[in-house]
Amino acid sequence: MNVEVVGKGEPEYAIVGLVHGDEPCGKKAIEKFKNSNFSLDTGVKLVLANEKAFEKGERYLKNDLNRVFPGDKNSSSHEKRLAAKVYEEVKNLKILDLHSTQSYNKVFAAQSSLNKQKIGLAEMAGVENVSYHGNSSINSLDEHVNSICIECGLQKSEEAVENAYQLITNFLAAEGVIDAEYSVSNPDIFKIIETVEKPEFTFVSENFKPVEKGEMYAEKQGEVLNADRKFYPVLMSTNGYKHILGHKAVKIENKKEIIN
Repeated sequence: MNVEVVGKGEPEYAIVGLVHGDEPCGKKAIEKFKNSNFSLDTGVKLVLANEKAFEKGERYLKNDLNRVFPGDKNSSSHEKRLAAKVYEEVKNLKILDLHSTQSYNKVFAAQSSLNKQKIGLAEMAGVENVSYHGNSSINSLDEHVNSICIECGLQKSEEAVENAYQLITNFLAAEGVIDAEYSVSNPDIFKIIETVEKPEFTFVSENFKPVEKGEMYAEKQGEVLNADRKFYPVLMSTNGYKHILGHKAVKIENKKEIIN
């Protein structure tokens, strides 16, 4: 793990990359930001988490880092020890956690947990769509700290790097840390309600766009999947996952419903 503090005073923010070693967009965007010569009025921690996995070109070495927080400093697992270190570095900060995916080429936040504060972080980052899993705990970073986990685009693409960089600058500008143009969003919120375990199907709809009841959203050699109720696809794709097609979500119309 590499941690660097930039800006003035005690850090109030953290930008995190390489929670997954095969998602380099965060690392590259952080490096680009460091070279951009912004003057920072507040301290910011720049954290590159699983550098060992990155060096080997792997997602992780023994355990998925984003499934073992808050970690165990005495564990025999590299990732469990690392999770404890990352947690200690960022636990009291506002955190932008940068990821990428093989399933979707656009920016959105993918949370395990969500509350008013985390929605606020998404707004400051300028994110238009936020998905979350509700009460299903997977021991991800955002379950234990004030963090917004953002998918920046397709894994290992230059577009994901540029998206990640724009997210960093927008977030810090909106928070008053740097002087730059920014926009504050009013994101749509989607709660995941079901995982579709049909990886062999071809996805024919569009993520975050409504699929009406009875409408076809995937097919395979004449066999079709039709919606049994209206839903919104999240991370659905033909080739993104080995074991699932993706997720179904409902749109939260009243954000006051989100209390966890």
